[in-house]
Amino acid sequence: MSYNQQPRAVTDGLIFCIDAANPKCFNTGETTAKDLVQGFELTGANGTPSTGTHTPDTANFPAFNGLYGGIFDFNGGRGMNVEGDLGSHTSHSISMWYYKNSDGVHYFTDARNGGGTWFLSNYTNQNINYSNGLSYNFDVSYDADNSNFINRWQHMVVTSDSSGSQIFIDGTKRTPTGSNSYDEDLGVNFRIGTRFTTGNEWTGYMGPIHIYNRVLSDEEAAQNFNAFKGRFAI
Repeated sequence: MSYNQQPRAVTDGLIFCIDAANPKCFNTGETTAKDLVQGFELTGANGTPSTGTHTPDTANFPAFNGLYGGIFDFNGGRGMNVEGDLGSHTSHSISMWYYKNSDGVHYFTDARNGGGTWFLSNYTNQNINYSNGLSYNFDVSYDADNSNFINRWQHMVVTSDSSGSQIFIDGTKRTPTGSNSYDEDLGVNFRIGTRFTTGNEWTGYMGPIHIYNRVLSDEEAAQNFNAFKGRFAI
């Protein structure tokens, strides 16, 4: 099935989308990618630009990998910087496909260059930890090398508004440890797969990533999972 034939992810409220399967986003040999919603460029993360000008590091940008229709290959540790302002929102959702191939502490995203919050894997004895506002383990006892979390494709949606936050794994709502609201200031120089200072970079792969300026419903979280599960053989 080609990219254009894939079932559709939710588009209402979409403010950012990347998918290496779409040639308008990313192609083999390229060292930048393009956001499919606002046209923001993504570059190799470098240093700590805060809200200033970011100087890209082309060697730190993920490689194009043709597996699974096209994915971002972080090859042992790389990260992306969004060259644009994703804004501040009273509510938002992040929907992402990822494949983590080692048990270390690595960043899903980090918005602290623009005044926002961090989003980590295997941090402070939590498999998934969004700024301590929401955290989730795959076992009652923390296991950084849990087979439900390592060396497999997984889809995650996290949502937040004034009423709190929620998490969905592979289309199903889970019960987190803590569900506080977290900072929705995504801002400028938003990082994917790396710390805002460039560090603890992602290992493995990432597939489609969608960010919304509203909370996705349970049905919409499942829709985003179902839209791509065949591609990733879930």
